[in-house]
Amino acid sequence: MAEPKKHLLSYLSEEDVHHIDRASRRVLSEVGIKMGDESFIARLKDRGCTHKKGRIQIPSELVDEALKVLPGQVTFMGRDKNLLETGTGRTATHTGGSIPYVNDPDTGKKRKASLSDLENMIRLMNHLDNLSMVGAVVQPQELPPEISELIQMATVFRLAKKPSSGQAVSTAAQARYVAELYQALMGSVDNPNHYPLTNIGISPESPLYYPKEVTGIMEALISRGIPTLALVAPILGFTAPMTIAGGLTQMNASLLAYCVLSHDINPSVPVFYGARLCPANMSNGHSIWGVPEIGIMGACSVQLARHYNLPSDVYGYMSTSCVHDMQLGAETAVNGLLPFLSGADIISGFGSFGSGFISSFEDLVFDDELFAMHRRISQGIKVDPDHLAVEVIAEAMDGKEYFLSPHTVKHLRTGELFRPRVGLYGLPKKWEEEGGLDMAAKCRKRVTEVLDQNEDLPLPEDVSKEFEKILDCAKKELC
Repeated sequence: MAEPKKHLLSYLSEEDVHHIDRASRRVLSEVGIKMGDESFIARLKDRGCTHKKGRIQIPSELVDEALKVLPGQVTFMGRDKNLLETGTGRTATHTGGSIPYVNDPDTGKKRKASLSDLENMIRLMNHLDNLSMVGAVVQPQELPPEISELIQMATVFRLAKKPSSGQAVSTAAQARYVAELYQALMGSVDNPNHYPLTNIGISPESPLYYPKEVTGIMEALISRGIPTLALVAPILGFTAPMTIAGGLTQMNASLLAYCVLSHDINPSVPVFYGARLCPANMSNGHSIWGVPEIGIMGACSVQLARHYNLPSDVYGYMSTSCVHDMQLGAETAVNGLLPFLSGADIISGFGSFGSGFISSFEDLVFDDELFAMHRRISQGIKVDPDHLAVEVIAEAMDGKEYFLSPHTVKHLRTGELFRPRVGLYGLPKKWEEEGGLDMAAKCRKRVTEVLDQNEDLPLPEDVSKEFEKILDCAKKELC
């Protein structure tokens, strides 16, 4: 099978990218960002930043200094010892996160997500061929909010066999304990190259505000060498300009500022360009994640990240629909394909719909199948003497059957044609013989098959005890 084609789609011209870059740098050097940590402000002033109108202005030289050393490629490792290379031309995937509701796998009705849901979703994700990185896709609603993100992270670390990503931390106190969990986990894996096992999301506020809590999270994680995903999520018309170009400029400026701050803390730690620009329903202010602009803005963000040689992580596999219907399929397909064809390093959103408020086991399986289709599309076709098959055509004209040709068997086995794992691969009669199941029912059947055969990979006993000790300390301090 042909290798994926690179950058099949470009929404922005090179000139467009340079215009956005220059505008972003003007925002940083002339307007500046708001920061809440006076000690951090002092450090930046010592490095050549100015402080006017309550904002810190960052010169382009500091941006370039950070971009010069931040790695464009990052290799992760899972507890299963498999490696995941990002930034090398192949697109990886991870889930959405912090989703409060789940469609019950038995009733199909929406309900609050539980810790048991998260555990079983992680088990399912371990077996999905096209999901590269496991994440805390749902936010268990029974957990104390003061330590919810910490428990979610511990659950992912405990059950995930693959590398993890997508989980964000919103308080510096939890971040300190997350770093302790991560170091305990790293000590449990034979990992002589010290490949990271995860990256962790950090979300500055829009527009262009880094409160003390956010920089505290950055200090807690980046100082320990943990890669971070800079999740910058302005909303067009509310916390960013209404125009897509203006929103991209503001988001890009904040991401460049993040790179400068991360470089100041620990210059060798990777930063992922976590573009999360989104539109809103202007009548009520709610962000919406199924409209085609999601795919367009994701594709544009991929080009900006590539311009800075930063690994990109953008949303794509998302829908506004709240049920497993045609709207969900159409929106997810379009918004996932656009950044894929643009050459995204990582695409997020597996298992997310209802604009990020609902998840389901079936949707994880559906997105896994959809990504496989998108990967096949991105590969294009191979054109060489063997694939042009002139001799095979000649043999057929002499009376030999294509169906019995060794050429046919060879290319059938090497994957010339896509074959779905869950979707129908036949005529209506076959569908009827198999029970007339719709796609959601087929995905549900696949979920049951996977969970029935699942075997956990338990943590070593000493690491498990260390996790318990860390969580107990966190409960006593934070609850």
